[in-house]
Amino acid sequence: MDSKMLIAAVTRRRAWLFGRMNPRKALNMVAAAKDFALKRETMNALPAIVKIDISPLCNLRCTACVHADPNGNPTLEKQVFDPKHKMTVEQFTRIVDQIKHKASAVSVYYLGDPMVHPDLDRMCRVAADAGLQVHVSTNFSFGLKDDRIRSIVESGLSHLTVCIDGLSQEKYQRTRVGGNIARVVNNLERVAKVRKELGRKDPMIEVQYIMFQHNLEEVEKARKLCEDLGVEQFSTFWGDLHNWTDRDPGNFDVLGPKPAKGLPHCYWPYFSTVIKYNGDVIPCCTHRQGMQYAPGVDSRAFGNVFQTPFQEIWNSEHYRQARRIVSDPTASDRDPKLKEHFCDACPVLFETTRNENALWGDRASFDEVYTLNEKGKPVRKAAVAGGSGES
Repeated sequence: MDSKMLIAAVTRRRAWLFGRMNPRKALNMVAAAKDFALKRETMNALPAIVKIDISPLCNLRCTACVHADPNGNPTLEKQVFDPKHKMTVEQFTRIVDQIKHKASAVSVYYLGDPMVHPDLDRMCRVAADAGLQVHVSTNFSFGLKDDRIRSIVESGLSHLTVCIDGLSQEKYQRTRVGGNIARVVNNLERVAKVRKELGRKDPMIEVQYIMFQHNLEEVEKARKLCEDLGVEQFSTFWGDLHNWTDRDPGNFDVLGPKPAKGLPHCYWPYFSTVIKYNGDVIPCCTHRQGMQYAPGVDSRAFGNVFQTPFQEIWNSEHYRQARRIVSDPTASDRDPKLKEHFCDACPVLFETTRNENALWGDRASFDEVYTLNEKGKPVRKAAVAGGSGES
């Protein structure tokens, strides 16, 4: 990751990183930055942001996601999600107790939608009471009663991200399969209204408008709606017309490691981590996504926080290897064991052919990639059924 990408990541997450700041958190952040700059393998700091996947379950089947209808995709057919896949409040509290005083924020999602979890609001309160910023990203397509909307606003949640792929149902449902845009907007309006009535600044509201060629004409209308509601941040991104699982190792060629440079290629092993609902710890949220909930497939977890203290995992051999690889990817040529590491084949660290399969919204249209079946659900066209990628 180059310096521009790092600056952009910090800028967008400034509310998580710098809210509720105190001297201990500031010192931890400075220590992490120093460890990063010096390419240290053993950290003096804890991660500033901890992603806690309280549940991988989701109510939608978005085309890009691991929850998408398989439609012949063998990796998607292997995905298994069970209603029991939920972290308990007690387990969540155990994690928070290990990271509070040093970490700045928890981001409560990964591959699922946190609104599925019945105890989300209680978990937000646990983290907030521990002095942590709390971030939630959701499709928000849920039938939420007024008392639940109020509970969300009063939960201690500091940053609410709502994802929108259009304002008309016809355009929105092409990629947000099973979602209802009217419900999303209604929930968003009520959160903004209750927040104003209570005289609160939190949660800060961010709307992410995921752009495709079929919904571009609705971007400015959505921006105006959000401005009128008092939404603080309106972010736009080009969407993925591929499926994330197509980007897993094995679906592209690895040509060789990238050379070392002044700073590590990736900030994840220094500043952030992911803890899955079952306690498994993985180093990032963008690599090997299709391998995390496919039984029999090695997720390459670094340890389990319910069995081993997080700080031990954070400086375990797996994490030291991660920092070695991101600091100098050519280390994988010298140590065969690193070929079995989570970070192996990551395109941030290795030259790969993964982008040859890329299908992004600015380069292809929905109709080029998908057709709609008799029920109006998107089905991947056979001619493009294998490709995916990311810029």
